[in-house]
Amino acid sequence: MKLNNYKFFEQNWSAIAVATLVLCVFLTIASPAFMSFANMQSVLVQASVTAIMAVGMTYIIIGGGIDISIGAILFFISSVFAELFVATGSYPLALGVSLITGVLLGAVNGFLAIKFKVTPLITTLATYTIYRGMAIHLTGAQNIPVPREIGYLGNGSFLGIPVPILLMVLVTILGVYLIQKTRFGLYLRAVGSSEESAHESSLPIMRVTVLAYLIGGLTAALAGLILIARVGGLQSDIGIGLEFTVIAAVILGGTKLSGGSGSILGSVIGAIFLVLIDNGLNMLNASPYVYDTVRGIVLLVAVIVDRLSEVRKSRELIKNSAMKMRGTTS
Repeated sequence: MKLNNYKFFEQNWSAIAVATLVLCVFLTIASPAFMSFANMQSVLVQASVTAIMAVGMTYIIIGGGIDISIGAILFFISSVFAELFVATGSYPLALGVSLITGVLLGAVNGFLAIKFKVTPLITTLATYTIYRGMAIHLTGAQNIPVPREIGYLGNGSFLGIPVPILLMVLVTILGVYLIQKTRFGLYLRAVGSSEESAHESSLPIMRVTVLAYLIGGLTAALAGLILIARVGGLQSDIGIGLEFTVIAAVILGGTKLSGGSGSILGSVIGAIFLVLIDNGLNMLNASPYVYDTVRGIVLLVAVIVDRLSEVRKSRELIKNSAMKMRGTTS
């Protein structure tokens, strides 16, 4: 039986899954310590922040948008949490306000992009500057240590499983359900495929788009709270460049930059794949200066593959249309 007959290879995340497996085999051969339980657990914990944000970014890209500001949202939310917790000593208050703020910032991005018809890239590039500037103003660009008791979210465990991993799994399950089993997911794919067609079908484009960006803001906020708990405080450079890692994970996972289709599971695997690369380079004692270069190459390859896939599908569509026309005229 041919491989193409297996449903696994029909999934848009199958390529990144195979690539991840191959990478694991290679790194295991290069360094036997790679496959140790402790290292695998460490990889998943490190991947949790990127993976959770990738779930939100997947919604945004499927809907035909993109969000460059999520790293700045993470920084701002971390700043709000640190300042509020230090000032009030109330963990529930700081947590609740931070998550609500993340939702609001994401919703603002979606509203601006769809209401004023400004390219999402330009819109979120502007809000990136605004959100990061607000965070720097709020904290005075100072590192803020936070008490140890908030570390449970980033370093704690439940039933022997690290909390960040549990949260990553929970967000992934909810993300898959929402995109595959709800009307919102159906509408989102329709809007991403063709906003004009969605408008002609009277779909709630504004509500769907804002909700997608809102989810992106919420996942960025949750990721920020996990990260600040892991490192034990707010650092002034937190979140810088993280948006590009998240976008790379989403593209690697099979989500099309043009919108309309994508995979939550693929995005999460893509995030794990990128962390595996860093982990492998570290275990092989590679220079830390090559990490960004490798990530950039991986992202470039993913974009090229995505583009070639779109071109191939367009050619197949034209070919099929031509064959149908010949059939009707003969």
